Amino acid sequence: MSLNYRRCMVLTYCREGALFVKPPHGDKLLSLAGTGRRIWEYLEYPVTVEEIARKLACEFAGDIKKIVEDTGRFLTSLQERELVETRSDAPSPEERQRFRYLWLLKRALVNLIYPEHELRMRFLEKQDAGMSDLDRRRYLRDIRYREPDLHQALITSKQVTGKASKKAYFSHTIIGLLALDNIERCAEIVFAEDIPGDFLEAGVCQGGAAVFMRAIQTVYGDKHRRLWAADSFEGLPLPKSQFDLDSGIDFSEPLFPELAFSLEGVRDHFIRYDLLDPGVVFLPGWFADTLPTAPIEQLAILRLDADMYASTLDALEYLYPKVTPGGFVIVDDYGYYAVCRQAVEEYRTKQNIDEPLQFVNWSCVYWRKRR
Repeated sequence: MSLNYRRCMVLTYCREGALFVKPPHGDKLLSLAGTGRRIWEYLEYPVTVEEIARKLACEFAGDIKKIVEDTGRFLTSLQERELVETRSDAPSPEERQRFRYLWLLKRALVNLIYPEHELRMRFLEKQDAGMSDLDRRRYLRDIRYREPDLHQALITSKQVTGKASKKAYFSHTIIGLLALDNIERCAEIVFAEDIPGDFLEAGVCQGGAAVFMRAIQTVYGDKHRRLWAADSFEGLPLPKSQFDLDSGIDFSEPLFPELAFSLEGVRDHFIRYDLLDPGVVFLPGWFADTLPTAPIEQLAILRLDADMYASTLDALEYLYPKVTPGGFVIVDDYGYYAVCRQAVEEYRTKQNIDEPLQFVNWSCVYWRKRR
């Protein structure tokens, strides 16, 4: 029986068109480009060498037998670097259906289904007034081929970390595909090991990541866990702590209106994906006001996307004690904002938390609470 390969949760980022992954041991990065990068993308879910080869044969000209041999050698090299894991049993039909649904949902949430529309919007914002109507329509039709570098940069930003996309209103989440993968893999462990507790996101913005968390609970048939969505639904607060003031960070609504997504809008996104039910609980308001008294008993996954020092520290102080041993803590902006990183390090030091931090991309980290 053929082995099924799947990529491990390792640090992944992109630079100058190449994808880089970091093996668990050692500092040397592995650069992936061309076919190697494509194979890495195919490893999102368990897949055999033969299945990958058939997909590659549809994209690239070549002898299928040779493609199988080359793919097998490449996967062996990844396995030696502890970048892929294997399983001998094939995914069941139910697993394959779950994988396909979540695969498509992730791409819908980050807008990898119609990314050309984002290019078209950008073009219309800066279009040359001297272009004829016919030339403009042709350009819009073929825009991914007219602007291939910009198209690839957009795709990469959505795959690796949606932070590169400043047009937050174009997609339902800007955290990127890898961060959604991380949520899914943590949830798989939670379900496999029966770790008790709800899922919670603090800082939901448009609600895409929270929608995905509820989708995972739904496709696994978990009827008892709740999904908590905590946000002001008015944007980020004005900086008040000295650390936030000194950093110069200000993401409040007058400067970043696209981040101030309303509760009504987030609820509509849950409805759009057919995932709004009584198990979804919204906590509208500033964290310091809502989290201390929220009726949350246990959390199996706590995801923070608070950006700022004060908000991150508030969320950790009120929610981390409720994370079940064996559960996961995910911090989206640890590598992006120094004040967020400072809040996390201060709290971990104060609470003697020594579980290792694992990078998902250059911005997002997670750790597992010791059992």
